[in-house]
Amino acid sequence: MDGKPGIFGLLGKRMEWLGQRQKVLAQNIANADTPDYVPHDLKPQDFRRMVERNYQPTMKPDATQAGHIQTSSLKADGRGVEQKQRYETAPSGNAVILEEQLINVAQTQADYNAITNLYKKQVSMLKMALRGRMG
Repeated sequence: MDGKPGIFGLLGKRMEWLGQRQKVLAQNIANADTPDYVPHDLKPQDFRRMVERNYQPTMKPDATQAGHIQTSSLKADGRGVEQKQRYETAPSGNAVILEEQLINVAQTQADYNAITNLYKKQVSMLKMALRGRMG
């Protein structure tokens, strides 16, 4: 073992982070009418980077002919867009924007469902491998 968490460990960390974010967002919504309340959010977690960091190939393929696909062209092209931070404060000092919080909750739920599906796929692949080994 190299000390790196396996795919189940990475999925578990991501699910834990999403669960914590859901709690923070729920707290923001619960305090939508509280004077002087400032909404909070967790620092974004880059799941792709986590996976890449843990599963970097030990061998890199090298193009030996002109028709070979270069691996560097398959990497992200950096077109990701940072969402602008919007700050709006009510006269009472409350800065919670319910629509924004609800969008974040929906996105977090969708991410959680995606990770849950990945987890299920991993389990089914393990089951399939074990059945194939036994049969």
